Amino acid sequence: MLPFLTAISLLSDSMRENPKKNYSGNDLALLIPTKDRPEKMQNLLNSLAVQTVSCGRIIVIDGGRSIKDIVQDFSDRLPVEYYECNPPGQIRQRNMGIALIDEQSSLVGSLDDDIVLEPQAVEEMISFWNKCEPETAGVSFNIVNTPLEHRSWFKTLLGLSASKQGRVLRSGMTTANYPVTTHLRTQWLCGGATVWKRQILEEFQHKEVNSRWAIGEDIIFSYPIGKKFPLYVCADAKVRHEHIFDYTSTSRHRFHGRTQAMWLFYFVESNIDLSRISFLRVLFLRIIGKFLIGILTRKKEYIEFAIGQIEGVTKGLYALMRGWDITVILTEDSNAGIKKK
Repeated sequence: MLPFLTAISLLSDSMRENPKKNYSGNDLALLIPTKDRPEKMQNLLNSLAVQTVSCGRIIVIDGGRSIKDIVQDFSDRLPVEYYECNPPGQIRQRNMGIALIDEQSSLVGSLDDDIVLEPQAVEEMISFWNKCEPETAGVSFNIVNTPLEHRSWFKTLLGLSASKQGRVLRSGMTTANYPVTTHLRTQWLCGGATVWKRQILEEFQHKEVNSRWAIGEDIIFSYPIGKKFPLYVCADAKVRHEHIFDYTSTSRHRFHGRTQAMWLFYFVESNIDLSRISFLRVLFLRIIGKFLIGILTRKKEYIEFAIGQIEGVTKGLYALMRGWDITVILTEDSNAGIKKK
């Protein structure tokens, strides 16, 4: 923890000493990790090709079946670069992309391959960076098609939510960042629709964990930085998240529930200001809620997800009692794989 805090202190001094820069699209490099979703990549690249402001670099890091032909089809319209990463991994692919960035790119964006940008998204993002505080570390695009989070006094009382967006609760749970109607100062940022200062990514790389599903890695990375530097969601930089969920594989729901619980456990254990007791209490309430919804609606996926979360928290507690790093069981769980039905 001390080297991390020392690095943040040095970086903070450096960022305050540097005069505010007038950013342009050429200062922005976009990193796009992808795996076996050629249609989604084509949609994303099409949306980048019609932006009112172009970016300086677009770096595609492919961890699956090659989509080199699809990417190169855009080379006459976009500054695209294509690289392959083997073995694949969301964090590994992103870190590989960061290693390719040079000093010409002052801003570095990370986009999931199922994001589609509205035509003025990059222009609005650059405009916001030119207006925010010089010490700002990261700014997210506004994912406008995300369902509004239902917040109530009862959920707040139980510790399941909060009255404001973009909060990290003592339990490690978060309130949603999206969608927003005005610019939002937030405590955390998503990993798949965010632009960071290059200095931040150079100093604080994601710890690579060999996990099949890196749910929560964005919170783990951004929350400690948000304690020191401003983080925002830019309301005017609008994008859509066109993710397709697989509701046919019950084993996948169980895997997702288990992995989510273990990543959350790891997040809480990594931050001394968060509460293990609050995490376990809130997770228990969520598990009960999933079971009840599954029984009342006769939807097996809710029950499978809840069973997975029980497995995940059990694995986390076992690792804690044995004095293990929770990333060990995340790696073991990934290597075990999941069976599709």
